Amino acid sequence: METLLILAAVAACAVAGTVVLRLLARGRREPLRLDSEHDAADEALLLAEIGPTASPIDRSGAVLDLEPIRAESREAPRLARPDRTEGDPR
Repeated sequence: METLLILAAVAACAVAGTVVLRLLARGRREPLRLDSEHDAADEALLLAEIGPTASPIDRSGAVLDLEPIRAESREAPRLARPDRTEGDPR
């Protein structure tokens, strides 16, 4: 009875090992994908109806020189405190 149990465990390990090896071999293959780039000859066909898109960047605008901006004090002005009384919990 124990021999049968040991043989079943060995068979289960062999089946699990072959499944793992097949999964590893499948992961090594290159994925089957088509190229996403189009040929230059096809560009006229692709852009014929919609035309080229305009750039959202205005390249005709003036280029400004970058200078450091002087940071002004951002502290709030100090307000005068009202006189405190002795019974005031603040």
